[in-house]
Amino acid sequence: MSSSKKRKHDSCCTQPCSCSSSYPKSPPKSCPAYGNFFNNTSLVTVLTGTAFPFNMQGPIAGGVSLLNPTTIFIENGGDYRVNFVITDNTVVFGPNPAAFPHLPTVALFLNNVQVPLEQANFGLEITQAEGRGCKPIVGDTILSIPDNSILELRNITTQGPITTIITCDSVGNNVQLSLFKLN
Repeated sequence: MSSSKKRKHDSCCTQPCSCSSSYPKSPPKSCPAYGNFFNNTSLVTVLTGTAFPFNMQGPIAGGVSLLNPTTIFIENGGDYRVNFVITDNTVVFGPNPAAFPHLPTVALFLNNVQVPLEQANFGLEITQAEGRGCKPIVGDTILSIPDNSILELRNITTQGPITTIITCDSVGNNVQLSLFKLN
């Protein structure tokens, strides 16, 4: 990010955080950093290995921004709570038993590397056509994110006859991700 595009921060965001203050001193000033990103278009098709797109953003602060439609930029590192919801549309498969089991799986990628130890992998198991519908995949985790990082939410489905994830075409968002700096 060029220096001309960097956000101006108040002094709390340019000074290191000190959590070793003792009573009766006041606690260190905390700088908020957060972002809310979502997609509210109709059906979105995401192939295995590719990232989910976001076409809208809500409130952002503290150096969190949408770098491009699939990539979130985090300027200020720290521990962040990251949560997301994706709607997986299995209605499009019809009653075809050959489309099942459907095992959609998604993961967070930090700086183009999948978050290790399956800490940020979430999915569903739909074994029969009778279980099809519009199903949410929900994830919630805490990540230690370095300064100037990028974050993506990708389809990592590798099992089952269909590895593509198609989102639901419903009222509201079909993909949503929020992150909040905790420290």
